[in-house]
Amino acid sequence: MSSVDLDSTYEKMYTYEEATKESIGIKTQLLFTAIFILVSTTVYLARFLDFSIKPEIAYMITLLVLTAITIAAISTYFNCKAFSGSEFNRMPYAVKVQEYYDEQIKYNAELEAYNSSVGPDEKIEFIDPKKETEAFISKTYINCATHNALINEKRSRWVFKAFAAFLLACIPLAIASLLFVVFDMDTSSPRKNLAIKDSYVGGEIASLKNQLAGSSNSEAMAELEKRTTILESIILEKRKDLMSDSKKSTSSEQQPKPQAPVKPSPPPSRMTLDDVSGGTNRSQK
Repeated sequence: MSSVDLDSTYEKMYTYEEATKESIGIKTQLLFTAIFILVSTTVYLARFLDFSIKPEIAYMITLLVLTAITIAAISTYFNCKAFSGSEFNRMPYAVKVQEYYDEQIKYNAELEAYNSSVGPDEKIEFIDPKKETEAFISKTYINCATHNALINEKRSRWVFKAFAAFLLACIPLAIASLLFVVFDMDTSSPRKNLAIKDSYVGGEIASLKNQLAGSSNSEAMAELEKRTTILESIILEKRKDLMSDSKKSTSSEQQPKPQAPVKPSPPPSRMTLDDVSGGTNRSQK
């Protein structure tokens, strides 16, 4: 196998590990979503669990829900370990590689001046900038691919543990959900006659009925009607006075001079920043 084929193989291995890293990241995000759904279901069971009819079944469901939440917490811990905290090696920036190549050319120029001023035994051989740069790139690919492969293997083990714990958490949750449905342990179930009585509102309604029944004599009703008529006449007079005053003021006021329209200004430019997805912070080593 030629050196060109080896360099291409190392580059493909590096690219493969980068793709594996992204794939593991997607798996952890999907697992976070599944854990969120599981926890939401357990919260619903705990929130609407009825202890009044069959308390022994309710306590059993509570124990199963707590077990599911505990195992889900362990799964979340494993998934967090796989999601973050890993450091990957990446190729240096292209400008750094170009600088390295230019420095080698500059070195050869300085070396030529040096060799011309020393004897034959003290001369130093020139280097091939292209060959040296290609060797550097190939070695960097090897180091990065090896390091990233080890990190991805460790992350894969964390994801496997997180997924296994998630499946274990689903078992007590499934049993609790089955008991919840079979024994109808939902407090908001329409099949239950759970009348909610507000004693304060009921007492107020009863007292209001008594007051209405006691105030049904004709003299009180006549007095009330008389007062209502007086109030209506006062309100009508006030409205007439206000309308007459407003007409006088509008007729006496002069029409304001119209203002010249303002020339519309162009919209401002919009400053945006590109979303750079480069993973973790890079550092030159």
